Amino acid sequence: MERQIHNQVHLPNRVALQVVLQGIRVRFGRSLVTLSGVALGVAFLMSIFTGQAIKAGVRQEETLRNEVGRMVGFLTVEVGPVAGRAIAVVQVGPLDELENRLLRRLEAGDVAAIRWATVDPSAAGPTGVRVERVAPADATDGAIGLILMGQPAAAAWTWPAGLDDRGVPLTATGKALAAVGAPRPAVALRRELTADEAAEVAADARRARFRTGWIVTIALLVTVIGIANAMLMSVTERFREIGTMKCLGALGSFIRRVFLIESSLIGAAGSVGGALFGMVFSTAAYSVTYGPALVVSGTAWASLVLYLLFSVAVGMALSVLAAIYPAHFASNMAPAAALRSNI
Repeated sequence: MERQIHNQVHLPNRVALQVVLQGIRVRFGRSLVTLSGVALGVAFLMSIFTGQAIKAGVRQEETLRNEVGRMVGFLTVEVGPVAGRAIAVVQVGPLDELENRLLRRLEAGDVAAIRWATVDPSAAGPTGVRVERVAPADATDGAIGLILMGQPAAAAWTWPAGLDDRGVPLTATGKALAAVGAPRPAVALRRELTADEAAEVAADARRARFRTGWIVTIALLVTVIGIANAMLMSVTERFREIGTMKCLGALGSFIRRVFLIESSLIGAAGSVGGALFGMVFSTAAYSVTYGPALVVSGTAWASLVLYLLFSVAVGMALSVLAAIYPAHFASNMAPAAALRSNI
């Protein structure tokens, strides 16, 4: 039976950290192998997150670009080419992303001027070098067409007093098409989805969420297995070292602290490096496929940063958790049994 040694010294965490750093320097090659196992697991997880974020952003960006292209095509059919000519815009509510892009597309198409007027003073208007702010009564002066833009708060609104369409073609991009009191019907530049089309879009979104959830689940499982294997081997192969420390008077709690601090350091370094590598590698790969401009403009980088932080947190947590059981088991081993270990 093992005798209990009284008055043992409880070493502080500073000493445990020194022991860990010294051990990493002595076993630098093995520490790199363990760190690589953690990094590869986290890199795989982060690459999955990055790929999903980029593909979702690219799909949304392509949808917006295609829709803007169709709107410009409908507008050209209705009013003719806009290059070198003025177009009138009456804003009846806040502009959405699609309408802002349409305005930028018109500017890029060398429109002479965008004569902008608003019936909602609280709504922020467009900005651009060719935007001219005018009163509603003067909006159509010299313009080849009139576009109603914005999403009004109510389904119906009153045609602004003083606005004279002067016979120019009338178009609309949103709910303003349902205007009450408009002098004549407006041509819709944006086609609303039918009930069947909306149901199909919702079904596609559900299938995409299921596929994403399944892929992320597999990625998490692979990450857990990879990190747990690396940390388990790192601890169990050092039973002789543990026996030596116990023979020199180290307490079991000190040995546990040493391994938990070491797993935390390796987990932090491997998780940060793996997450950055996974994000950069996946971004570069998709840039080759879709083009750098589309990836940069379509990716939600704020979400990608959250994914990166989550991946780092997962890697660090798994590194510590994977080291708890073997460290506890090793710290409770009798010194003689630890020294006889051939692992």
